[in-house]
Amino acid sequence: MLIIFGFRVVYFTLARGVFHCPDCGGDREFRRRQGRNFFTLFFIPVLPLNRTGPEIVECDTCHGRWTTAVLAVPTSAQLSAMPGILLRMAVVQVLRSGDVSYPGARERAVEVVRQAGAEYDTAALDADLGRSFDDIRVEMARSADTLAPEARENILRAAAEIALLDGPLTFSEEETLNAVGADLALTRVQIAGVLSLARESSGH
Repeated sequence: MLIIFGFRVVYFTLARGVFHCPDCGGDREFRRRQGRNFFTLFFIPVLPLNRTGPEIVECDTCHGRWTTAVLAVPTSAQLSAMPGILLRMAVVQVLRSGDVSYPGARERAVEVVRQAGAEYDTAALDADLGRSFDDIRVEMARSADTLAPEARENILRAAAEIALLDGPLTFSEEETLNAVGADLALTRVQIAGVLSLARESSGH
């Protein structure tokens, strides 16, 4: 009797989700997959062996394959939510550098985030205030380049106007606004211009 055996790579799905497909040019569903060598008998995989190669991302529509680095590209849904997310982080950073209990600033912070299209309330604000300052800075810096410079300037101005509600900027508030501007990938000239406009509109 002739016994036919060999080896074959079989791919397994580890996770599913939505990503921006480079070939399709839009948001598509994907499968995150990993290959594994199998011993085959009569061309049928029967014995799993070692994993082979890196994990890949496969588009369900065009079946193109990429490394997992492609998942770092934001989807359309993520891009549309990004202004609200960055605004939320910016106002929180500035709010806690001043009088965090001042009702006018707290109410305005919730209002501007809602106006940006994000669901937000005082409970969410308090939760954000408990986050690490450094963690928020890292997240802002990672996400800022998805927005145009004008959008980033508007976020900084909104944060500055909240800080100015209870009077002129304190040293701590100004330092924080400069840090937020840097995390939003704005130049020193842009930051100075935005803060000047905010002071002018507030009368401080």
